Amino acid sequence: MKEGFTDEKKISSNRLCSSAGSYITHWLCIRKAGDYSRYGDGRSGGHGKRGRWREAAQYPATENAADEESKAEAGGETAASQEAAEITYWDTVGSVWDREAKLAMIERFEAENPGITVKYEGMEGEAYKTKIKTVVSANNLPDIFGYWVGEQFKTLVNSGNVEDLSSVFEEDTAFRDTFVPGSLDAVSYDGKVYGAPTSITCMAVWYNKAIFEENGVEVPKTFEDLKGVINTLSDKGVTPIIVGAKDRWPLLGWYSYLAQRIGGVNLYNEVCSGDKNFTEDAYVQAGEEIKALAKKGFINGCMSVDATTAEALFAAGKGAILITGSWSIPTFTEDPERAKDFSYFPFPVVEGGKEDEAGYLYGGVANTLAISRSTKNKDAVVKFLKYMMSEEEQTLSVERTGTFSTVKVSPKEENMDPLAYQFSQYVSDGVEGFIPYTDQALPPEQAENLLNALTAIVAEDNADVKAELAKIK
Repeated sequence: MKEGFTDEKKISSNRLCSSAGSYITHWLCIRKAGDYSRYGDGRSGGHGKRGRWREAAQYPATENAADEESKAEAGGETAASQEAAEITYWDTVGSVWDREAKLAMIERFEAENPGITVKYEGMEGEAYKTKIKTVVSANNLPDIFGYWVGEQFKTLVNSGNVEDLSSVFEEDTAFRDTFVPGSLDAVSYDGKVYGAPTSITCMAVWYNKAIFEENGVEVPKTFEDLKGVINTLSDKGVTPIIVGAKDRWPLLGWYSYLAQRIGGVNLYNEVCSGDKNFTEDAYVQAGEEIKALAKKGFINGCMSVDATTAEALFAAGKGAILITGSWSIPTFTEDPERAKDFSYFPFPVVEGGKEDEAGYLYGGVANTLAISRSTKNKDAVVKFLKYMMSEEEQTLSVERTGTFSTVKVSPKEENMDPLAYQFSQYVSDGVEGFIPYTDQALPPEQAENLLNALTAIVAEDNADVKAELAKIK
């Protein structure tokens, strides 16, 4: 992190990203100082730079086992004496590695909590949104589920289907205090806490170094440079950009960065808050640019490629550029030989735009866990939630992906993939601030209209960009 990160100017900039700013700043300042001591000394030992998160399933959690033994000696409740309970857990899943990590975590939890069975279902984002909407209308949410923070989560809370977790945090202050200060604000409404925020993520431009080198192109500094790279690669028969447009939200990585680089952070936040609309000149220009990118740069048939497939294609070397986040790193590093080909760069400056705000990253607090108000096994569900959000489990997650956690953790470089560590350091050292995920910052109906507008702009040759953006209301 740059010197003076905590000066008032930068903190004020981060606050533009609603509640995300203060605790991202806090997290990054901790990493800069290297002071993890007050958060515990983390896990001892390690299992190498890859596979540690999976191997952990094979080892008993000795500290927890000791706790259970002491409880038994004191006549307290042991795991063996728990009443049998089956709980349902739903969440999005971004890759095979993501699914395997969740299953390994569930296996560890069930081993430490005999009598509690977790029935897990993971699905890709758009299908997940649809399914959640269906079960909400039937008042049949799973016992515990992951969701996106922001207006979409607020809508779920307002439906009356989400359990108020205020008492969980009030009665277990030790658990509450493991969260980075301010993080619970992202899931609090009218003084009540409705979730446990899980991660802070951000997206960057990832590229294949080997493809760049083979075709004589360099990392672009400006958007005009990027268009030059795209033209060169396209002329040589190389797919410049892979994007999973079928899922729609990946288009926002391009559109939102362009809108912010052209119009700046203040305008971006004004549009997200509804004070201004998507027909502002900067947003129309961003729409025109993404339309041009779709014609010249995006992979052929991008509207039939989903986000998971896009990630896999990029990891297989089928294209030069992909905008994604740290959650994709396990896929990129699956093949150690190919892993060295991947790196990242900040979205380039748009000349004539807000060139002094090119240090902002697209992201922030991304997800939360929540509990259904209709669960019949609240004690077991809360126990599972606390396990997932424990320092031990969150440390495994951070070390696996480099994604920032909302829990105070102690990740160790030697336990991380080099690429994950490098990316975490890039975010720590290079960030000026964050712009929130657009579809999370908007009310659900408006977010849906935005995704539909971008789909039309990309898919329809004769789409009127301004007319499509005017539909976002």
